[in-house]
Amino acid sequence: MKIVPLILGILFGGAVLSYVLGKIHVYIKIIVSFIALLTSGFLFLSQYGVTDTFSMNIAGFDVIWRINPLSWLFGIMIFGFGLMVLIYSTAYMKGKERIGLFCFSLCITIASMVGIVVSADLLSFFFFWEIMTWASFLMVIYYRYEAQKAGIKYFVMSAIGAYAMLLALFMIQAEIGSLSFAVIAANWSGFSIGFQTSLILLFLLAFGLKAAMVPLHTWVPDAYSISPAPFSALFSGVLSKMGVFGIIILFYVISGGSFATQFVTYKGVALPGYLLAWVGVLTALIATIIAVVQDDAKKLLAYSSIGQLGYIVMAIGIGDSLGMTSGLFLAVNHTIFKGMLFLAIGAVFYRTGTKKMSELGGLITRMPYTFFVVLLGIITLAGVPPLSGYVGKWMLYEALIQKKLVFLAVATFAASTIAFLYCYRLIYTIFLGQRPEKFDTIKEVPLAMRIPMVLLSLLTMYLGFYPYHLLDVIAFAETTLFGIEPFILKDTVLFSQIGGVDTITVMSIVGVAFVVIFIIFNTVYKRSRLVGLKDIHTSGEVPGPEINLHFAINFYQPFSRGVQGVLKRSADRAYQSIADGLENLFDLMRYIYTGNGQTYAMYVIIFLVFLFVFGTILI
Repeated sequence: MKIVPLILGILFGGAVLSYVLGKIHVYIKIIVSFIALLTSGFLFLSQYGVTDTFSMNIAGFDVIWRINPLSWLFGIMIFGFGLMVLIYSTAYMKGKERIGLFCFSLCITIASMVGIVVSADLLSFFFFWEIMTWASFLMVIYYRYEAQKAGIKYFVMSAIGAYAMLLALFMIQAEIGSLSFAVIAANWSGFSIGFQTSLILLFLLAFGLKAAMVPLHTWVPDAYSISPAPFSALFSGVLSKMGVFGIIILFYVISGGSFATQFVTYKGVALPGYLLAWVGVLTALIATIIAVVQDDAKKLLAYSSIGQLGYIVMAIGIGDSLGMTSGLFLAVNHTIFKGMLFLAIGAVFYRTGTKKMSELGGLITRMPYTFFVVLLGIITLAGVPPLSGYVGKWMLYEALIQKKLVFLAVATFAASTIAFLYCYRLIYTIFLGQRPEKFDTIKEVPLAMRIPMVLLSLLTMYLGFYPYHLLDVIAFAETTLFGIEPFILKDTVLFSQIGGVDTITVMSIVGVAFVVIFIIFNTVYKRSRLVGLKDIHTSGEVPGPEINLHFAINFYQPFSRGVQGVLKRSADRAYQSIADGLENLFDLMRYIYTGNGQTYAMYVIIFLVFLFVFGTILI
């Protein structure tokens, strides 16, 4: 039996079984979900280096599923992170309502994403894409009435992307009579420039929505914020990567990687890729600025996720060996660190009941594991040693400098620098400073929630020291599918045309520096006393417990005033203006289309009289 349909059968069958059998007892749905995910994941893992293809014909359409190095890379991201989310959910969702719906939607979403990455034809791709969208929509509206606005926005934006992709499918089918990736790639160079441009724009609209490219990002903050915490992590960690995967398929698979020969190039980058790179860097810059001024922790992470996806999209647009390698490395890295940050903020909400950072503070002693995860998460996000974020950012900057894309490099550096502001705000306002008295008795989250967060944290450390284990997989995918010359590395040493870096050396230096500083602070300054939060100069007055000495409200006000020009321009408001205009137009049309049969009969009579009077003139 072919492996691919077996894997999909286990995943979808497991989702249905968990929902049906889960009505007997809640633990049955969890056990069934675990068995389905572990079994299918093990089968998928065993296919590394093996190209397994399954095909059949349905109503004249060729349906093709296959596992290749690229789909294997994305599939392992889905299975690995999906398992972490499932473990986390066993504690987080305990006692919640509609657990059956949550488990079913989670399993169906994971199954459909696997379906997307194994699809080798656009019909299968679109089919699994829509299943993923509907299953995730159920999670956006999980909290019913309070999630109604976010659900409508997500549904409308997803529908726009779906219709764009469907139109592209119709155009391709009418042109060549096939939706197979291989057939499209073979015929791509024969398409006119206008036809190619139309397909690129339609697919980018569909994929850009899921990848949260500006200005298609407006659904993300609300959807990520209102969804249950485990699903918010899945949204940011892997569902957003389906948009990235789609862009890669568009640029390097169904187009046959022929953009450079079909379009004008700039500094060796095809025009579509160069424009995509600018969209990516503007996405990173704008989203990062907006993230700094957020008070809702999940919305901050949502805008941060949009910004990080911008880096990935930019790297893919550059398109050379170093650019593609950095894009894929950043994609995997983003899954790890942004997933663990969403899980950590979910843990804070689980204990405190609030996502507003201005209402939190001083949780470091009450939730030390969660603090540790957030600390490692923001270090990885910032792209500084000794964690895996440094490797991805190093490759990205090297790719920009090699291509002499100076303005892109400057804008990327600006976005990365601004990101430090929200990184500091996230950890300071939640874990440091004064703790509200109502949180004095809270405890660390259950073990089932801690395990996934800590495992992901350890993975960022491991990839910081030994990135070549992931880079070897990426190089295999690039050489096998894209024909791109593999990125040069030798064990822990990464090379570019400009220079190289030994990750072990860099990480060791940072590690030693950390240990030295730790020893100094615990020996030289050992006699220093612990100063209480209220032990300050207060002009002779002792502040009461109701006085909040933790500066978490109106954080970064000078910065907010400085970027007001960016903040006051909103894609949401632009879309709302378009919607209001359409609504006014439809209100006007209601005077014509009244729904009254007599009115329509009068229209027919007037039309017949018009033809009778002017018919001879018109003829």
